[in-house]
Amino acid sequence: MRSLFIVLLLFYTSSLNASGQIDASIKAQLDKQLKLNSERYGVVGQSVRILKNNQPIYDGYYGLANIELQVPITDKHIYPSYSVTKLFTSVLMMQLVERGVVDLKVSIRTYLPYLPERWQNVTVEHTLNHTSGIPRYFDIAMAKNHFLPNKKEVFLSLVDEPDHFPIGTRNQYNNTNFLILSAIIETKTGKSYQELVRDNIILPLKLNNTGHASALKVVKNMVSSYSTQLTKNEDVDWPEYTFSHSALYSTPTDLTTFMTALVKGQFIKKETLKRLWQPMKLLNGNDGRYAFGFEYKFQDGFIHVGHDGGNRIKLRHYFQPGFNGDNYTIAYLTNGNSNGVWTDVLAESMMSIVDSQQFKQASLNEQFLAAAIEGKDKDLQRVFSNARNIFGNDLKALERFLLYRAYAVRYGVGAKASIAAFEFYVKQFPQSTSALSGLAEAWAAIGNNDKAIDNYRKVLEITPESGNAKRRIEALEKTP
Repeated sequence: MRSLFIVLLLFYTSSLNASGQIDASIKAQLDKQLKLNSERYGVVGQSVRILKNNQPIYDGYYGLANIELQVPITDKHIYPSYSVTKLFTSVLMMQLVERGVVDLKVSIRTYLPYLPERWQNVTVEHTLNHTSGIPRYFDIAMAKNHFLPNKKEVFLSLVDEPDHFPIGTRNQYNNTNFLILSAIIETKTGKSYQELVRDNIILPLKLNNTGHASALKVVKNMVSSYSTQLTKNEDVDWPEYTFSHSALYSTPTDLTTFMTALVKGQFIKKETLKRLWQPMKLLNGNDGRYAFGFEYKFQDGFIHVGHDGGNRIKLRHYFQPGFNGDNYTIAYLTNGNSNGVWTDVLAESMMSIVDSQQFKQASLNEQFLAAAIEGKDKDLQRVFSNARNIFGNDLKALERFLLYRAYAVRYGVGAKASIAAFEFYVKQFPQSTSALSGLAEAWAAIGNNDKAIDNYRKVLEITPESGNAKRRIEALEKTP
């Protein structure tokens, strides 16, 4: 029944009527998708707003704000939004760059000379795009269960910590980067981060349901937050100096209002935004995964920019290169799920319904997930054939498609459900060590050590030097 429902969604070609409003049948399908996402992934509560060309076309709510008290989600509820606050930090920095107050290409020590000397070659741009390689203070704070009293002490405490990778060679998400950015912003403005967010973003846009809060603060209408297996989440009690990268709360309406203000030129000129919203190049010449601190990718003819929040929230804006054609914005807010479903999966499940012709890969992604979860090999083969029509002879892209979809099932539904996806992946790419390793991991996770070992041995037949496969075989052979 679910497969039939998904197929019907994907063959529907028009989401808006002549007046530009979403069709009632599409709204009904979007509502059903929220219910399906709840059932499939164990999403507790969810609130979604979708815009087309900066105008709202859909608002949806489903599930519970609190499991224990069985409180239904309504349009009044507020969600912890976690790292989405990084976009506020990015916008504040955009304003300083546009005014010429901050230079992206200079060392962060130009603005904060007390930083460790070995960070001299780290630029503002490196910190914005998570290519700095500097140590991750958050890991240390969590290990010690203790936050230092202020930003400066945090930075000085990292003097002897090893860097994670050479500057500019890769992306690695790191809250230290945005702690540094907030310190630069405060130094150049003479105001606190909280003041700047309030005066430059919250008050001008009248974001009445947006702010920052530690885990101890009581916020009216705040949903309860849940971890995997639907256990009550133990939120981090963030100190105020971390608010540039954490502790945001908001609603779909407020978040889409913020994004719309940005793209319409209310924070910086549109020309400046076009210049800054470019992915940072890594040293190997490849595009990085961030553009001025915004998550960045290109798919279905759209540039995607936005941010995840705590693997529960997705704020994303879709626009075509050159800022031509239609644009879309989605805010998909949840308060937790059973296994750890990716927020990309949730957002794409909705966009594939809004317009399946424009969002063809999102539609394929959703089709693949439905077929894999239900273990329907014929449907998987049909989806893969359609993927070939999109990717052509680009075997790397085809393999990435299967890799990401298989792991999307693994983390969205569980290891057992992902077996069919990984087996299909191996069938299409029998010499792929990524496919074989993924299948081995899934078998091991559900306790079938023999099949896990068999697949790791196949990895060794292809790459005899694989240390990970050797270690996993050794560990599994010792497991009763």
